[in-house]
Amino acid sequence: MTHYQHLFNPMKIGNTEVKNRVFMSPHGMVGLGIGTEQQVGYFEARAKGGCGLMGIASCQVQPAPLVPPGWFIRAYSRDDLHAIEKIAKATQKWGAKTFVQGVWMQADYNQAVASGIAPHTVLSDTQPRSMTVGEIQQLAHDHVVSAMHAEEAGADGFEFPIGGGAGMQSFTSPLYNKRTDQYGGSLENRMRVIVEIIDGIRANTRPGFLVGIALNADDTTLGGEGMSEGVAMAKLLEGTGKVDWLRITARGQKPQMTQYHYPSSYMATEGTHLYASAEIKKAVTSIPVVSGGRIMTGEFADQAIADGKCDMVFVARAVIADPEWPNKIRDRQQTEIRACIGDLEGCFLRSCIGHPVGCTVNPNISHEHEALVPAATKKKVVVVGGGPAGMQAAMVAAERGHDVTLIEKYDELGGHVRLQAKLPGLEDRSDIVRWLSLQIKKLNVNVQLNTTASAESLAAMGADAIVIAAGATYSRTGISKNQLTEIPGHDLGHGHVLTPEDILLDHARVGNKVVVYDNTAYEVGPGIAELLADQGKEVFLVTIDSGMAMSVTEIGINKVLTARLLPKVKFINHTKIKEIAVGKTVLQNYYTKEITEIADVDNVVLVTSKPPAEQLYHALLDKVPELHLIGDAREAKWSVFATDEAIKDGRRIGMML
Repeated sequence: MTHYQHLFNPMKIGNTEVKNRVFMSPHGMVGLGIGTEQQVGYFEARAKGGCGLMGIASCQVQPAPLVPPGWFIRAYSRDDLHAIEKIAKATQKWGAKTFVQGVWMQADYNQAVASGIAPHTVLSDTQPRSMTVGEIQQLAHDHVVSAMHAEEAGADGFEFPIGGGAGMQSFTSPLYNKRTDQYGGSLENRMRVIVEIIDGIRANTRPGFLVGIALNADDTTLGGEGMSEGVAMAKLLEGTGKVDWLRITARGQKPQMTQYHYPSSYMATEGTHLYASAEIKKAVTSIPVVSGGRIMTGEFADQAIADGKCDMVFVARAVIADPEWPNKIRDRQQTEIRACIGDLEGCFLRSCIGHPVGCTVNPNISHEHEALVPAATKKKVVVVGGGPAGMQAAMVAAERGHDVTLIEKYDELGGHVRLQAKLPGLEDRSDIVRWLSLQIKKLNVNVQLNTTASAESLAAMGADAIVIAAGATYSRTGISKNQLTEIPGHDLGHGHVLTPEDILLDHARVGNKVVVYDNTAYEVGPGIAELLADQGKEVFLVTIDSGMAMSVTEIGINKVLTARLLPKVKFINHTKIKEIAVGKTVLQNYYTKEITEIADVDNVVLVTSKPPAEQLYHALLDKVPELHLIGDAREAKWSVFATDEAIKDGRRIGMML
């Protein structure tokens, strides 16, 4: 018997019974291929893990040349129906129900949207022309055909979005739709094509086939009326009597407001969309309302249903990070959950740059269909460095049957993740260390803390294989990709010039007036500036870049950080440090070359580059039977994907040993 009152109770959606209230919202795991073992295995793992209703994301309803080939299932084409069929069969055998999310991504090179007055907001910075009535009717027809294909392939239902800045919102939102014909103007006219699609699906599919709508209920972020408009749309959809669920999000037009569509760890509150679904629930009573937004715990999800904010809770990143999330919370195994850390790098950010999508904390994405193969020969393995790469390598090696020793020079495991987790808003990154520590303890890995490894001590251990995962440390010279010479004065004594390790790991004393110099375009520099400002210090955040955290602009974290820091620190952009001197820091504008000074500076914190800790590797070359170099010690990353690639590197080497 579950200790949750609502989350694991079955419920009726239309005429279909769903086994619980865990709704896996559509998320595009691009790079897995179409109908491959990798794609099917991904879905099956999450069905086995306990999801009740699952969405197959971003299935195209029309050809979309702007989307890289092979990213998304083409629901409009019979050629891809085998993929839907395989996924449906694989998930349904675990008791899950599956629907296809049909998405309009603007059809062809002769692009058009509802109205040419408003700029296009997804995929490209363009302003297409207005569609003809004939094109609108063709679009409705193509949605219907895609739904028919979904039914034919064995899916239980079909959902399409009218929110998030995507596709059909160009009709439904008055921000986008400026038409003056039957498809524009009043709410009924703007919703006309949506109703035509729903009517068409109902007329051409079996009675029990499910139809859902994803609705952005609050568009105030771009100047819309907000919830009143969202409530009116929801009531209209309910009034058709032909919609089986409403999935409610809010504020998240992409890419302008991605920080709301994909809330990061800085958005500490769970359920970021529930304020909107709670209002919809007051107006809509006859069909289920689904909502969520960075749901992390079963307790919160269950309480959201109990409070009447929604009927089902949608999750995506929670089950990306841990496919067994539903089962583990149901069975009171919360400590075993590998939690999403909300960095958005391994998942959404990779899709923004055309890379295969995975997960920072879960390197098994695309490998779910593979069984872990025990090592053919048991080895004595020594891993040097207890950061994410080293911990992951130790875990996988031990899982495969090796005798593993993990050596760490600090008194705690974690490496750069431990450092980042001490910054405001990034505390949840410590869960990587917690979870990996738990796993290696259960696997009886011999962990040696406060131990500095040397070439001599390692050679004396008689290991069959040594893995160097010593990481990287921030440079004390100020050298960066924008400034390849040492900063004069970087070697000023008496603790004047510091690095992030000095402050966060070694607890160096910091004066009252501090310059933080960040040329990494990531979250550590702003994080240190905020940490010191919160301690009451006067902080100047200086960067050559135009803004803060520029490497995370696509996921909106730069906006969040800028809003957090501007009230607390003095931000100086387009500027480099020309010289560090006693009592002052000399600055130079990167473009105008104008020289300025900040007087009476107590400390300068350099967040510039991270040379790999590669010395042990070179010292051991050709002196031990098997030697590997992984993580930041192999290729240091000071901005995005550092943790993501370190953990993947650890898995890779653990499988090779």
